[in-house]
Amino acid sequence: MFFNKKKFYTLSDIKNQIVFTPLIFVFFLLIVSFLLIYIFFSYQKQSKIEFVKQNNNFIQQDLLRNYIINIKYNASSNFDDIEIELSNSISEVIGFIHSNGVNTYIDIEIIKGYLRKLEHQYNIDFVLFDTINYKAVYGDNIIRELESLINSKMQVNNFTNEILHYIEYIGDDNIMYWLDVDKRAIKLSFFRKLKNVYWMIGSFSKVDDMKALTLKSIMDSIYNKSKSMQGSYFYFYDEENKKLVNFDNNGEIKTVEKNDLKNFTKGDISHTFKKYRYEIFIKKLDDSLEIEEISNEFSKKLIFGYLIVSFVALLLILSANFFGRFINTIFNRYNKRLERRNFLFKKWKERYELAIIASNDGLWDMNLNTKEIFFSKRWLDMLGYKRGEIRNFNQWLNIIHEDDKQNVLREYSKHIEKKSQHFICEYRIKDKKGNYKWVLVRGKEFNSNRMLMMSMNIDKRVQLSKELREVESLTEFGRIVIFRLNNNDNLSVKFISKSITRYDYEVEEFESEKKSFIDIIYKEDISIFKNNIEKAIKENQNSFTNIFRILDNQKQIKWVYNRTILIKDDYGEVRSLYGYLNDITKIKASEEELKQKVKKEVEKNLEMDRLLVQQNKLASMGEMLGNISHQWRQPLNNISLIIHFLRDSYGILSKDEFIENVKDAKLQLEFMSQTIDDFRNFYKPSKQIMEFDIKESILKSYKIVATAFEQNDMEFKIESESIIIKNYENEFEQVIVNILSNAVDARKIKIKEKEFKAKVNIDIKRVDKKVKITIFNNCGNIDENIIDRIFEPYFTTKFENQGTGIGLYMTKLIVEKNMKGHIEVENVDDGVEFRIII
Repeated sequence: MFFNKKKFYTLSDIKNQIVFTPLIFVFFLLIVSFLLIYIFFSYQKQSKIEFVKQNNNFIQQDLLRNYIINIKYNASSNFDDIEIELSNSISEVIGFIHSNGVNTYIDIEIIKGYLRKLEHQYNIDFVLFDTINYKAVYGDNIIRELESLINSKMQVNNFTNEILHYIEYIGDDNIMYWLDVDKRAIKLSFFRKLKNVYWMIGSFSKVDDMKALTLKSIMDSIYNKSKSMQGSYFYFYDEENKKLVNFDNNGEIKTVEKNDLKNFTKGDISHTFKKYRYEIFIKKLDDSLEIEEISNEFSKKLIFGYLIVSFVALLLILSANFFGRFINTIFNRYNKRLERRNFLFKKWKERYELAIIASNDGLWDMNLNTKEIFFSKRWLDMLGYKRGEIRNFNQWLNIIHEDDKQNVLREYSKHIEKKSQHFICEYRIKDKKGNYKWVLVRGKEFNSNRMLMMSMNIDKRVQLSKELREVESLTEFGRIVIFRLNNNDNLSVKFISKSITRYDYEVEEFESEKKSFIDIIYKEDISIFKNNIEKAIKENQNSFTNIFRILDNQKQIKWVYNRTILIKDDYGEVRSLYGYLNDITKIKASEEELKQKVKKEVEKNLEMDRLLVQQNKLASMGEMLGNISHQWRQPLNNISLIIHFLRDSYGILSKDEFIENVKDAKLQLEFMSQTIDDFRNFYKPSKQIMEFDIKESILKSYKIVATAFEQNDMEFKIESESIIIKNYENEFEQVIVNILSNAVDARKIKIKEKEFKAKVNIDIKRVDKKVKITIFNNCGNIDENIIDRIFEPYFTTKFENQGTGIGLYMTKLIVEKNMKGHIEVENVDDGVEFRIII
């Protein structure tokens, strides 16, 4: 059997059967449909391909049949041409004879010579005989050949006379056919009588083989006929001569053995001239394109069929899915009812189990009339007693600690006298080994004659509380203050240790809520402490630490270290804060003193750095003065020329011309003044941060070294967008001047080794939130052994009289220390690239 009848199907099984069975059926139907569609279209495709092949085969057979008919017709037509040729040759001979005279004597040798000439010219044979004696005058060999063709069995003494009589009777002005059965050949003849002369002249064809005519017809037509065909062509095989003609449709003739012919003619249709051993083939049509079109059409139909079936399957799946959802909704509703009932049943079961567990946790039952007590196994195990060792109220009372006995009796009496609803009491009770354990007893009277109570072991909790009280006593007079705060706006105090007196506060002030924890925190640090609480709660931290200031009762500031633990309730809400304060005022004072000393030293170092920057500027002042003098030389020459011109032209110049020359001189003076301003601004110390355009600042720096660039024939190029930063502008310009000057010095060294066009390219762009400045020069690489040392102070690769060794050191110091950036150098191609990131 396929199905197990004994299997129990759940609601989930039934739901799955209803939901998934239709889907499985649809998928099965889809696969079967795909298979049937494929089989159907494959059969249709194969049928069309077979039809195409059969149709092409029929067309080729028809073409071959028509071609064979055409060959036979052309071969027969050749006989007509021969007849005309024979008739014309006889007419020409008769004309020759008449031209030499008919009634006079004719020299037979002249006629024979002329006949031989015509035989050679027209490739034919002549016969001349007289019709009186019936003797051959010319062409005896042809007469003998006719005798052999006729091959008559008649016993005639002079058979030649009979033949000539036959020719005279039948052949006058008529075509005669002479058939050679053995050779399958036909010889044609044409005779005519000469008037006034008893002669009869005849001509015989030499091309009298039907095989040759057929071959000629084939050879004349096969190539031209094939050219007019599309996708196919004819080719021909002569078995006797082993020649294959036009196999590649190019008229070429190949020699092929009969046994090898099959390798050339695979699948091609042929016609055989058995008499002549000729075979005509027609090349099989290339039907691959048609087959490919059929295959493409088949693929399209197959895909279309698959799409239709898939679409139908999709509709069925959607319908099945909708139906499954509907069934699923019904089952879910019914299942929720069952789950609800099961849930309630489980809850009641858990409660029952908890009740059983609770009853085992020190449960005992006392008869108020007889004072007998029944103790559960759990109660006996908790204290180590055996059943029967403690039986009644007095025995139970005797094992209670003497200090707790009066309190227990008092609470017991209150409950028996109906003064309390429940009997609740904590006390110490002695176990079997003589040790006392703390227990919590809760009980209630029933029906005035029974009391049910439950004992809980709280010994560990009481011991822990005792240890906490001991810890608290340790901190009463120390530096550490323990506290517990409510998590509210004022941080009201639930508990604070007596060590708070260290700060001249009393515990009672906090217990009476006269003061809160916020009141003792320094005003400026209140928000810091509260923010730390909010952050710890938000990030779900268990604790946090911080350092803040508090005010003692004398309003003196004290620094404290604090660690606070977040206490959460059963709902995960932070209800209170538990922590401690540790006085670190002396440590903080030492830290502040150390910070002040460090600050002073840092300021001294910064001042030293600025002095080094200024000294570096002054160190290059001689070179800068040379630049100034170079830039002033041209304006001074221009002013001198203008003054001499005004002197020599005084009184001649018009007022407007005089004013124009004065303006020119003034412009030259303004240029010189601007030069002084540029150099003065560069050497002016910069101690303030300001906004400036990087590109403009670099161009101003370039003006300082422009003369050196011109003198050394160096090219300067800068590519940048307008980028504004806030930093030390003059110190940045010093960095650029140092790097550009370095390039000039490097050019002077390299030019001694080889000629080259020195250039400096600067590229400026933003990278994230920073600016990257790339300065490249092609004035040679730095030695890899020293490239890491070029930023060291007093390290130089120049001669002593050419450098101080602090230029690049100051460059790194300015970029990385003052401008908070980064500078690095790298050999790139045949040069050096500095990269500054600020």
